Amino acid sequence: MQKILNLHRLDAGSRKKVLQYFFKRVIRSKTTASERLINDYYAHLIRYGGILQSESDHSFVSHYPKLGVTLKTRKRPSSDLEVFSQIYKYLEYEPLVKIFKDNFPESHSLKIIDAGSNIGLTTVFLSKFFPDSEFIAVEPDPDNFNVMSTNFDLNKINTVQKIKGGVWSRNSFLKIIKDFRDKKHWSIRVDETQEPTDLEAFAINSLIEKYGWDQIDILKIDIEGSEKELFTGENSDLSFLKITKCLAIEIHDEFDCRDEIYTILHENGFKFINSGELTIAVNQTLL
Repeated sequence: MQKILNLHRLDAGSRKKVLQYFFKRVIRSKTTASERLINDYYAHLIRYGGILQSESDHSFVSHYPKLGVTLKTRKRPSSDLEVFSQIYKYLEYEPLVKIFKDNFPESHSLKIIDAGSNIGLTTVFLSKFFPDSEFIAVEPDPDNFNVMSTNFDLNKINTVQKIKGGVWSRNSFLKIIKDFRDKKHWSIRVDETQEPTDLEAFAINSLIEKYGWDQIDILKIDIEGSEKELFTGENSDLSFLKITKCLAIEIHDEFDCRDEIYTILHENGFKFINSGELTIAVNQTLL
């Protein structure tokens, strides 16, 4: 009954496919891949109160009134809906918001780096809690980067510097490697290459120097193992930690660097907790 009452969330073409899917299931006839795909997305829209705005061969754009966002996500087998669930179902970054506000209640217009932005959902999420903030969003994969840019436009996030590249221990060149975990869009990693490429690596210090920042209020890092090079590489310059108030990092244990990163954070005056897959750290010297 719920799926019948929510058909207004779809356009006419998608509504027809969903009804065809329902009918075929009733008569035990084989459904098509496109019917199964739109039925799966329709369940997503019902769960999050979304309304389909447009559809292309490879993606959907929907508005979510309760969340106050409009988002583009790619069709399966893309991992975009899993990323959506991390941000808006499991509220992965809600503890970060609370911890930051508790520790820095007078901070409002923030400077936030989103390293490993994927399709931009963390920046979109944080922008709702910290309006008028400045963002640097870094994403190496060109397909992810294009969806990220669209999501910023859809949500009128204009104070964001979009960087197609990767965060690394130094400015260099990178290559994309698709061998990590499930090899989908949310598992793309990079490695340094000696040959010049169109994919640049950026040290965090070079980014804040380029944009004239004298502090980092929130540094979010989810870079699929590159955190090992960022924190422990022989060229690492970690002086950015001295001006970072709050850090949220996903440490990928396949790269065996958790203990080293914890030691570095402790030595630089951070106290931290683990929250789900994130380590959230607060710089005690800046309180």
